[in-house]
Amino acid sequence: MRCCAMRAGSPCLAACLAALSLLAAACSDPTRSSDDPLQGEPVASRCTPGHVLGPAGACMPVGIQGCAELFVEDDGLCHPSMAKCPPGTIPKFDEGCVPIGIPRCAPELMGDDGLCRPAMAMCPTGTFAAPEAGCVPVDGPAGCGLGPWGSIARAPGNVYVDPSYAGADGDGSEERPVTTIEAALGRVADGGTIALAEGTYDEPIVITKPLAIAGRCASRVRIRGVSALVRPPAIVAVLDAGEVTLRGIEIGGDGAGVVATGASAVTLERVRIKDALHAGVQSSDGARLSATQSWIEGTRFGDAGTGIGAFADAGGAVVVKESAVTGNRAAGVAALGAGSTAAVVGSLVEGTQSSEHYPDGQGIAVQDGADASIESTAVVGNQLSGIFVAASASATLSGVLVEGTIPGGFEPAYGIGVYVTRRSRMAIDSSVVLGNAEIGVAVIGEGAAATMTRSLVQGTVAAPTGSLLGGFGVAVARGAAMRLDDSAVVRNRGTGIHVGDSAAELIAGGDLIEGTVAEGGWGDGAGLTVMEGRVALASNAIRGNEGTGLLVGYDGSEATVTGSLVEGHVAPDLRAPVGQGIVIYRGATAVLTGNVVSGNRSVGVFAGTEVLGSKVEITGNLIDGTSGGAAGDDSTGIGVAAARYEIRLASSLVRASRTAGVALFASDAEISQTVVDGVTGDPRAAAGGRRDDRVADGVLALAGSTVVLDDVRVKGCARAGILYDQSAGRLSRVHASGNRFGLVVQGSPGPQLKLGKESAFLDNSAADELFGGDLRVPASAPPLP
Repeated sequence: MRCCAMRAGSPCLAACLAALSLLAAACSDPTRSSDDPLQGEPVASRCTPGHVLGPAGACMPVGIQGCAELFVEDDGLCHPSMAKCPPGTIPKFDEGCVPIGIPRCAPELMGDDGLCRPAMAMCPTGTFAAPEAGCVPVDGPAGCGLGPWGSIARAPGNVYVDPSYAGADGDGSEERPVTTIEAALGRVADGGTIALAEGTYDEPIVITKPLAIAGRCASRVRIRGVSALVRPPAIVAVLDAGEVTLRGIEIGGDGAGVVATGASAVTLERVRIKDALHAGVQSSDGARLSATQSWIEGTRFGDAGTGIGAFADAGGAVVVKESAVTGNRAAGVAALGAGSTAAVVGSLVEGTQSSEHYPDGQGIAVQDGADASIESTAVVGNQLSGIFVAASASATLSGVLVEGTIPGGFEPAYGIGVYVTRRSRMAIDSSVVLGNAEIGVAVIGEGAAATMTRSLVQGTVAAPTGSLLGGFGVAVARGAAMRLDDSAVVRNRGTGIHVGDSAAELIAGGDLIEGTVAEGGWGDGAGLTVMEGRVALASNAIRGNEGTGLLVGYDGSEATVTGSLVEGHVAPDLRAPVGQGIVIYRGATAVLTGNVVSGNRSVGVFAGTEVLGSKVEITGNLIDGTSGGAAGDDSTGIGVAAARYEIRLASSLVRASRTAGVALFASDAEISQTVVDGVTGDPRAAAGGRRDDRVADGVLALAGSTVVLDDVRVKGCARAGILYDQSAGRLSRVHASGNRFGLVVQGSPGPQLKLGKESAFLDNSAADELFGGDLRVPASAPPLP
């Protein structure tokens, strides 16, 4: 099912997300003298970084404030980017470059990109990968040692077991060991140790008292019998036993590896759980189980369990520390049910596979009121979801890598990095979500909520087959809410961040949204899209995306954007209506305050709809350098454009546009205390025609617009400073100078003029005022997305 080769707002997008939810100024005038300051440019002697010379002649804050010197460019404004930071870091605008991902990494597991990238393929046979410890030998740093019991500490309470002992006088001593674990369990005192020599023990272990079982080493001691005293049937069953330690052994066979219940506290040290059935380790009914420097691999699906590597349910707790959980079924680590907890620290969870019966395969799953904490851990190459939190569960992530999640064998096809849904909560800090399929971080469903700070979401790609979305970095949809701070969402496919449905909400501050590629099935390379949702954006940088920077669409959508940078949206495919800085359309509303919108190709800010009445307010913004697209295309290169919208533009600077500073099509507009400067026109467009046919105007009022100008200055425009074409309005305290024409009025109706002391059209090269003109104007507004 390819749902998403579509335009923004298609009902198919909502259906796709629903399916996922159900599964879990003055102008640049070349004639100006060199000592005439350009409005909007910082003046070193007057304005501090982050400020420009505003319309009233005072320094005005625009864009990101309090910026680290590293990100301040020659224009005095803050331009953060990934390229300014070394590998393994992201921009934190007020500090500089800060590290992200797993904080301490073994050298052999460090990637060329400066990130800790643990994976089993990086380690030799007989070892497993743990982020800080590196490639850890299964038998520990000391190996297997010498003699039948290797380096097991000798103690008076030890009971020794050697299945190769041929004597009939075994009493549990080193000289006369017993030959079975069952015999040793009958002899060991509470708190004592059973020492196992090399061998395969075809017997289950049922533990009902505190003790330790220590093998010579995991590569030479294997236990594989099965007891039916617990559910699921287990190779090692620990029943209300108190403190129990298992060390230096391998457990595997046709039962769960270790099952702990009741008042049991089980510690696994250098234990390998290999090819168990049902579950690798399981803690239930209040028991606690901790695995340290252990390896849980290849757990198989069974009738009594789905093949989970480390499993807490019914109020149990599991801790996985400096360990690897690899190649299991259904989930690598799972906590299910109220009161159940999982903690994963300094570990690798890799390659979980679908159980083939259910849509599963998650690296870590937390559901039904359970809780999990994940720290300094890599969750790599799992299926469907790297980390999945659902049904009133909660999780915290700190210093985590979630990479390369792939789709499972179910529809819809997706491989989400981090997925929060159905009234669940998640907090993500200093983490990396890298190269997942369809969505990097998904917060979807009524009551779902997440926070993310100082983290990176990068390189989300389309699912190889049946792609629904094409590679969203972050998706917040269907009644969910998210707060995103000091993070980077970069080089994703289709859309960097998507917010959808009227109850979905995003609050974002200090974030970089950069380099979205227009190769996804949906989004055309947009930085941030809002479809019937709400966003509050402050001090963000949305830059270098191949499509629209910020796209807000449909009735009910709202955007408040303050002190942000929206820069350099380039539209690689000029056939598509992309390359805009900010687009508010089809009934959405927006308030834009104190932003820098610069270096975009098509339109800096565009408000458009089919029905007049929606409103956008633009106050205290710098809109600069809208460069235009193909030659002769009058719908590109516009600083501010509106089509059938109500627009209020105040205290702003619109400069260095190509086609128009402000272009209004059948719109109602109030423009006050604003400077429009430097509309250059496209010299190729007028080749072979009249010079005046080249559209290059400061303010264009077209197609029945009503435009009120108050305290507006327009200068340095290659054609008209102000042009009313079949449009009404009112002009007061308007000054137009240094243009070809100052004021042009053509067609009916026309505006009301207040001349004399209030308005002045002076020093324009062809005419200060031209009434009854016939200058060519754009035939239509820029196309809507």
